[in-house]
Amino acid sequence: MSHFKKTLLGAVIAATTMAAGTAHAYMIGDPNDANVEVYGVVSISAVDYNAKKFDATGKEVDGDGMVLENESRVGFRAAKTMNDSLEAFMQIESGWVLDDGAKLGNRDTFVGFRGDDWGSVRFGRMLTPMYELVDWPYSASNMGTTFDRGWRAGERFNFDRKSQMGRYDSPMFGDMVKFSLAGGNGSSNSADSMFVGGSVSVTPIDRLTVHAAFEAANETEFDTDLIGDTSAFFGGFQFNLMDNWNVAGAYKTAGFEADKKGGTYEEREIDAFSLQTNYFMGDFNFRLGYANQTGDTDSKSDKELDFTTVTGEVGYSMNSVYTFVRIAQHSGTYRSDTELAGKEYDDLMIRVGTEWTF
Repeated sequence: MSHFKKTLLGAVIAATTMAAGTAHAYMIGDPNDANVEVYGVVSISAVDYNAKKFDATGKEVDGDGMVLENESRVGFRAAKTMNDSLEAFMQIESGWVLDDGAKLGNRDTFVGFRGDDWGSVRFGRMLTPMYELVDWPYSASNMGTTFDRGWRAGERFNFDRKSQMGRYDSPMFGDMVKFSLAGGNGSSNSADSMFVGGSVSVTPIDRLTVHAAFEAANETEFDTDLIGDTSAFFGGFQFNLMDNWNVAGAYKTAGFEADKKGGTYEEREIDAFSLQTNYFMGDFNFRLGYANQTGDTDSKSDKELDFTTVTGEVGYSMNSVYTFVRIAQHSGTYRSDTELAGKEYDDLMIRVGTEWTF
């Protein structure tokens, strides 16, 4: 047999052996036929908060000036049909690009199951039902500086995004009502630190949607060396006056009670509301908003908890790319741990940015 024939025969035998091995390879589950989607949001803006800064002696120094803020995010979604009434789904998302980038999974990242008739259940990291409403649309156009202040110590009356949480979202009942329930660990992994929350949305008529939500937590890390119980309640509405004109408003009230007496304070309460209107004229969007917060510490009025925001926005959408100019007046009182404790301030924020999805 010639060298060529021997080589050809060897190749055929090797290929046959490999094919047989592949046919008998053991596989767990079915081949990967999940529906996978890559999605994201580009959101970059130049902003000047015009906030005053001071050195150690209390002398005013130059502020940050115009800076770039990058809220872009990217994520992966996948779903796999299990049977006629059950689908498994997941999501992994990153966002808020800081100087050192963004960590994969720092935004909503979860696994769950859903069905058209009974809704969905998820486990992992996601927004709480109450904060999902507080964040949008009721804190739009930087009204969150006043209406959403859970990021500041001493005002953490509710959580925003929790990593160890289970959440149930109902389907829409009668094209009118849906609700969500959630629970999980609170500020720590201890058995005594936990939270529960829920929300409900009702659309009694085509142009009106009403929202309500609550949240309660035990052993919340509320402020420096202060741990206690928190509770918060929320109500809001969205009303379409016309197809291109809507108004929205929300109110929230919340309280904190320390577990131990003798700390910096023992009780704290806040009340806050936001109002806004949006008018769409072709590809243009015009928004005006106002938000206000007042608070008490140990049953006494506390100016450090008083804030207001007046905001206006003009935006233009071209092929789903939204470019905007936003101006917001933030007013409040300097905290007791700053050089200008007790004095009032008015900072005029200017933001120019663009947002679009992919």
